[in-house]
Amino acid sequence: MKTTRKQYIREQKTICGDSYAEVDFCWITEREHRAGPRGKKQFASSLAQQKRNRERSARLLVQLLNTNFDQRGFALTLTYEDMWLPDDDEAAWKDVYNYLKRVRRWLTRKNWQDATPIKWVCVTENQEADPANGLKEVRYHHHMVLQVDGLTAAHRAALRDALEDLWCTGRSREPLGTVNADRLQPEHDSLEGLAKYMLKYPRRRKSWHASRGLKRPTYPRPNDTHWTPRKLADACTMRVDDADYWERRYPGYRFLGAVPSYNEERAEWRLYIKLRRKRR
Repeated sequence: MKTTRKQYIREQKTICGDSYAEVDFCWITEREHRAGPRGKKQFASSLAQQKRNRERSARLLVQLLNTNFDQRGFALTLTYEDMWLPDDDEAAWKDVYNYLKRVRRWLTRKNWQDATPIKWVCVTENQEADPANGLKEVRYHHHMVLQVDGLTAAHRAALRDALEDLWCTGRSREPLGTVNADRLQPEHDSLEGLAKYMLKYPRRRKSWHASRGLKRPTYPRPNDTHWTPRKLADACTMRVDDADYWERRYPGYRFLGAVPSYNEERAEWRLYIKLRRKRR
């Protein structure tokens, strides 16, 4: 007599800070269902890595930004004048390193007692011209997200001015280029848009850097028994844009969107949804 293999759909939450969350729905094996807490945690932390490289990078960056940054932070774009354009990645990163040193010294002089260390994520971007493949030259520039917690609104305004002034050379203080420092607006989903913008050209060369000690998302214990393959298929086809449906399932959160995918070879649906906590 032929035995029927049990089918499990895992519902796995990823909590990114106080305001943002994602929920994955995917097929798992009986062995994965029976795994202990450590095995389930390893499975959860690898969910995003099961996507293609570009999708994985964007999704991990969205989670990292939402876990560590909020409306108190800034999005910066740092560009170069011709005479200060770096020759290679090492020189470009040295400019960022020196810039962050100047920002730290500026904060030290201010002696703001409640200020925490700077936290930041930076992507350095450039591209050499390749006419054969239709690629234009992209000059060196940097995209950075930066935040200092524990500051008042007046302190943050002063910091914003300093961030635009300190992108300069050493003693002469000549500007290396231009800096635009914009306040983050997570309530309007600016962090996801920013992450996608930072990764908008998959063939460009990028160098990633981030401050030490950034918090990682947390993964509550998954639920493997609530969802069935049919229920997941219905969610991916008929409920994918139904905000009321998802907000009833996850009270206290605002539905931002759903990303379904279908594996034709295995006839399996996958889905992840994005949520932001509602303001009280």
